[in-house]
Amino acid sequence: MIAPNSTSETLPPLFAGWVAELLKGPIPKETRATCDDCAMCAHGDEQQGPQTDYFDPVIKCCSYVPVLHNFLVGRILSDDDPAAEAGRSSVEKRIKDGVAVTPLGLGHPPVFSLLYANSSTAFGRSRNLRCPHYIEDGGRCGVWRHRESTCATWFCKHVRGSVGYAFWHQSLHQLLMAAENDLARWSVLELDPGDDALRHLLAAERSQSDPVSGDAIDNRVDRGSYAKLWGNWLGRENEFFIECARLVNPLSWNDVLAITGPEARAWARLTEDAYRRLTSDELPPSLKAGSMQLVRLTRDMSRVSTYSTFDPIDIPSVVMESLHYFDGRPTEDAIAAIAGEKGIRLDPSLVRKMVDFALLVPPVQSDQKRESSS
Repeated sequence: MIAPNSTSETLPPLFAGWVAELLKGPIPKETRATCDDCAMCAHGDEQQGPQTDYFDPVIKCCSYVPVLHNFLVGRILSDDDPAAEAGRSSVEKRIKDGVAVTPLGLGHPPVFSLLYANSSTAFGRSRNLRCPHYIEDGGRCGVWRHRESTCATWFCKHVRGSVGYAFWHQSLHQLLMAAENDLARWSVLELDPGDDALRHLLAAERSQSDPVSGDAIDNRVDRGSYAKLWGNWLGRENEFFIECARLVNPLSWNDVLAITGPEARAWARLTEDAYRRLTSDELPPSLKAGSMQLVRLTRDMSRVSTYSTFDPIDIPSVVMESLHYFDGRPTEDAIAAIAGEKGIRLDPSLVRKMVDFALLVPPVQSDQKRESSS
């Protein structure tokens, strides 16, 4: 097993308690994702180019408007720490403006959704997509203690490459997102805005894929429709959100599983499996070369992108020239063949890193990828 780093990765307090109950162990810290000194911003002599992704240091990865579910909104509104004032004010403004504000929480504003879905290279670069809770002075997040599942589990780079990505993005993020959705709906039912409000709320959720209206583009709120969504709680939105937090705050992880549906329970199981992989250094018994995209080539080094364009890896040419030895034969045999024929003994930790970054993958995984691309 891999020993956890001296400091484990920090989740928002509410999520941290639930995840600790689920995993029963610390999560290794993602030390390569450095928010204070953004790893995606150009440093020193680095230059932006067509093959290199850099973020705008003014916004970093905060070119995203989070969906804040009702109980998280309530936690933000209830946080009386002076350090949380800027974030609390930004949430209060979103509620007052009323755009994408429902009893379920604060959703994506329609204009943001339209731009974000149609701007493949804008993330990390477009200042027009900047999060409303971003504090420009110091480049901090105003709602950090109560950030939602996407922001809590997103990292530009992972210590263990695709293994870290599989845990954070493909497992834990999905679990927390499913729990957020179910708990938000449960809170609405517990606080009961009325049958008409529930009917309009469900209809509004189904209509999110409808074309964006002119009013939505101009961020104009139909106050009649807004009133129907809030029912008995109209005019008491802040109080409603705080009550949602009061309902969810004391829940244990077992309580959450009892409230949520089978989707969350399925993701919980997959998250446990991904955590076992994240904390294991065991090598697969056999390996093949994985899929990769060449980013930069020099005489002695190849920079390739595998699991994420944000996290390319530099591979010495001599190592790249040895990948074909991993052809499905036992891993130890491949390492021995490289040593015998090329005079190079690959350290198991290097092979493990190549597996982590999907330069080498188990044969079944390799075959599945080829079949899916054909």
